[in-house]
Amino acid sequence: MKLKVFQSGKGDCLQVTSGDGTKRILVDGGMCDAYKEFVAPAMGDLATAQKAIDLVYVSHIDEDHISGILQLLDDKVSWTVHDFQLQNNNPAHPEPKSPRPPKVKDIWHNAFHAMVEENIDEITDLLAASASILSGSSDFEFKEIAIQQNQLATSIPQAIQVSRRISNDQLGIPLNRQFNGKLAFISNDDLPPHPPIQMGPLNVYVIGPFDKDLDKLRHDWNKWLKNNREALEKLEKKAQRDAERLGTSDALTLLNLRLAQAQELGDRSKVTPPNLASLMVLIEENNKTLLLTGDGHSDDILKGLKYHGKLDAENRIHVNVLKVQHHGSENNINEYFVSKVTAEDYIFCANGEHMNPDLKALSIIIESRLGAVNFHADNPQATGSFKLWFNSSESASKKSDAKLHMREVKKLVEEREISSDGRMSTEFLEEKNPYFELVI
Repeated sequence: MKLKVFQSGKGDCLQVTSGDGTKRILVDGGMCDAYKEFVAPAMGDLATAQKAIDLVYVSHIDEDHISGILQLLDDKVSWTVHDFQLQNNNPAHPEPKSPRPPKVKDIWHNAFHAMVEENIDEITDLLAASASILSGSSDFEFKEIAIQQNQLATSIPQAIQVSRRISNDQLGIPLNRQFNGKLAFISNDDLPPHPPIQMGPLNVYVIGPFDKDLDKLRHDWNKWLKNNREALEKLEKKAQRDAERLGTSDALTLLNLRLAQAQELGDRSKVTPPNLASLMVLIEENNKTLLLTGDGHSDDILKGLKYHGKLDAENRIHVNVLKVQHHGSENNINEYFVSKVTAEDYIFCANGEHMNPDLKALSIIIESRLGAVNFHADNPQATGSFKLWFNSSESASKKSDAKLHMREVKKLVEEREISSDGRMSTEFLEEKNPYFELVI
């Protein structure tokens, strides 16, 4: 089994290839601009070699995972139109600028409209509206909420567009075929667990989300909409009254009044992003294991692994490769997880934006393997060597604050590498390198 990890901006994009080279899975697509620069040429090479992508697997709808997939599908549409024109006596039709993508046989994608079922347009509009308010706040936390909400407002239409692109009247790519065309998830009542989905020599276990997680997501989104619709209406009315009392309806004055009240929409607990509904999988081939976690949470990963009987009696597992969840965010990983899940290779998909990979998350992973701490991993394999892989670097990051953060990341891991007595190693993707590849 081989794993190719692309530069993908602040997002994820990986390609899994079976050991015999017959099966390929594209895992997420990263950011659109990174896809065009680093991933599209590799997809073009597959098409030239007449090799297909057997499965496009979209972990969830966040922009940094789905926008590259939408670009892939848009490229396929452009080439389909071009081929049609050539076949219908229009030899002058211009060839698309993007490389021709390979054939895509299947796609796994839990579309937002299928997960939430109602109020999609209202949710999108309200996310955009509240993001515009919060983005002007001087408070760092509110700015982060604004960024998150604005990304979701962008991601939801992208997710809907992906669904349209793959529909029978456009590209005709089967959606969730192995799940009878419905949402891909685990039913809490399915015991014994379903056998793995076989793709040639690859055995693919879906470890999340569970149906109760999707039910909670659906409930929380609609509760969020109700609560924040009311809060936003109150803000608008209050700001308008204040503006009238000041004797002006100037737009900038009104905006400033709204910004002053932004804290009223700044409660993180009212927003449940789709991260916790990430589609997560464990792939096995010839006793080699690859754990793909999307933006899932530690508790959900362990729950799914336990469901499939992959944890030992001490609730532990050692895998060959772990794609660290949610770009190495401190919110999605904890000391218990790193003491129970260990790997030979840890993959971090992050370019320093939003302070990811988080220094605390990195530290607890390293301490679990090297440090004398109470959460030290006690897997028999945990005493062996391991490597941290980063699909970006200071030179590859575009923004100044992201560059600074990646510099701090490199400083931290290099210091620990030096003191590890050869047990730990690291690798960063530099500016023009499109990907690194692991043989598992």
